[in-house]
This record gives sequence, structure tokens and C-alpha cells, in this order.
Amino acid sequence: MAQSSIFYLPELLEQILHFLAIDKSLYPALYVSQLWYRCGASILWRRIELKGREAEDQTRLERFLKIVPRGGRKPVYSSKLTHLKILHYRLSNRKIKSIVHTFQNIIYLDLEGSTDQIGKVLKLIAKSYPNLKYLNISTLRELRRKNDIGLTAIAELCQKLEYLNISNHTEFSEISICNIVRSCPRLYQLDFTYCEITDITIEEIARSCLNLKYLNLGGCYKISKGAVNKLNPNTYIENFKETLTPSDLIGAVRNHLIQNNVSSRQILAQGLQNLLDLSMRDNLQ
Repeated sequence: MAQSSIFYLPELLEQILHFLAIDKSLYPALYVSQLWYRCGASILWRRIELKGREAEDQTRLERFLKIVPRGGRKPVYSSKLTHLKILHYRLSNRKIKSIVHTFQNIIYLDLEGSTDQIGKVLKLIAKSYPNLKYLNISTLRELRRKNDIGLTAIAELCQKLEYLNISNHTEFSEISICNIVRSCPRLYQLDFTYCEITDITIEEIARSCLNLKYLNLGGCYKISKGAVNKLNPNTYIENFKETLTPSDLIGAVRNHLIQNNVSSRQILAQGLQNLLDLSMRDNLQ
């Protein structure tokens, strides 16, 4: 009488190959046999991370983009991809649209330094990925026209969002930023570096994001310490510098002239940098 195995080999093998994926040694295992390839390839396709600044990764990135069709047949394992990271590689809007149409189950999307004009593209991302949990579209510091189309779509359609990085996107109004804070109560990490926000946004975070663990306020010089104190005490706040008023700055200069120590120099330098940044933005606008 034949004995039935209590193990289903492909399922057992897939569990083993997961450990090779963690150690980043899964790729050579694909060539062991057809079964290993079938189980291993689906694991590899779940998470793709590429960096445009590194020569080896850039070559892989360009190969990856070549398999993304503009229409027609999709790669065999395209439905497996849930985590996509493409860093510091200028992606055209057309290429981003191709990626979105090809890989429809993404919940983790990191395009740091790879996007520029984000309005319509971000709207497309919102419509395509309603289960999105992680979104990073941070970019270089550039002056852009106000455009809330994309962020508004994210607020309306991606309410499972847990991580959001929109640093250096000065085109987003404070209204749209508050909308996304209000619409996504699961947010636990926010990066608003050099975004146009004030105490209004901080107070909305305090009301809506009760599970927030991390908040980056670098370059946000229109926020008071009083507003920050309303946040959950368990929230780690990075790069917060309270804005110095003109009277504060006069006091800092007087203190520096009297004491001339490291602390006074740091306070003075902070105040001057704040005023310089604000002046440059006013001139550009």
C-alpha cells in the first residue's frame, strides 16, 4: 500500500528558499532545477530594490525597465510584485504609467529621487493601488507650481497608508496635506521635510494620527513649540527647530555678543538660516 507524504514539496521548498532571499543568495539557487526555479522566481519577484546611483544596480534597473511593456503581455510573475523600490533614477511619466499598469498588487512603493512632475502620475498611483501602505516620493528641492491633484487622490483612495514621505514637495498646499493626515489614521511615520506646513498641520496630526511614531520636520520653519507639544509624547520628532521671531533674533545676537560660546553661536546660526530660507522662498514665489 502506497504511503502518502505528509509534506507538499513545492510548499516546503518555498519556505526554505525564503531564508535564501533574506541572505540575498537566492538567485544562484534558481539554476538547481525547474522546481527550484519555479518556487524561487516567484519569491524574487515579490520585492525589487534598485538604485540608479550605483553602476551595477543601474544596469539591473535598465534591464528591469525593458521588461515592463507599454501594452500587451505582462511578465509571468508580475502579479507577485508587492514591494518596489527605485531610487535616484529619473523615471519619465510614461515609464511610471507602464510600471503601474504592469504590476497591479504593489503595497510598498519607494520612488525617492526618481520623480519630478508628480500630479497626474500620483493620481494614477492612487487609483491603481488602493491597498498602498508605504509611499515615498521625496525629491530634490525645486520650485514647482501648486498642484494638489495627486495628493488629494491619495487622501481619497489610499486610506490604508502607514508611511508617507513627501519631502521637498513644496507644490502641495497645507490643505491637501491636512486632508491626507485626516484621511489616513493608520499613519505611523511621516516625513514633511521642507513642506509648506504650519501649526495647522501639526494640530491635525495631533487629532488624527494617534499611532504616529516618527515625524520629520526638517526645514519646516513656521511651526511653534507649543503646537509640537500637543503631539503624542511617544512620537519621535526629528529636525524640529522653532522659528525665531525678529525679537528672538535680536536677543540671540545680543547673547552671542555677550557670551560668544558654542551654544550662542548655534542659536544665532539657526536663526539666520531660518530667515535666509524664508527670504529665498519669498523671492522665488
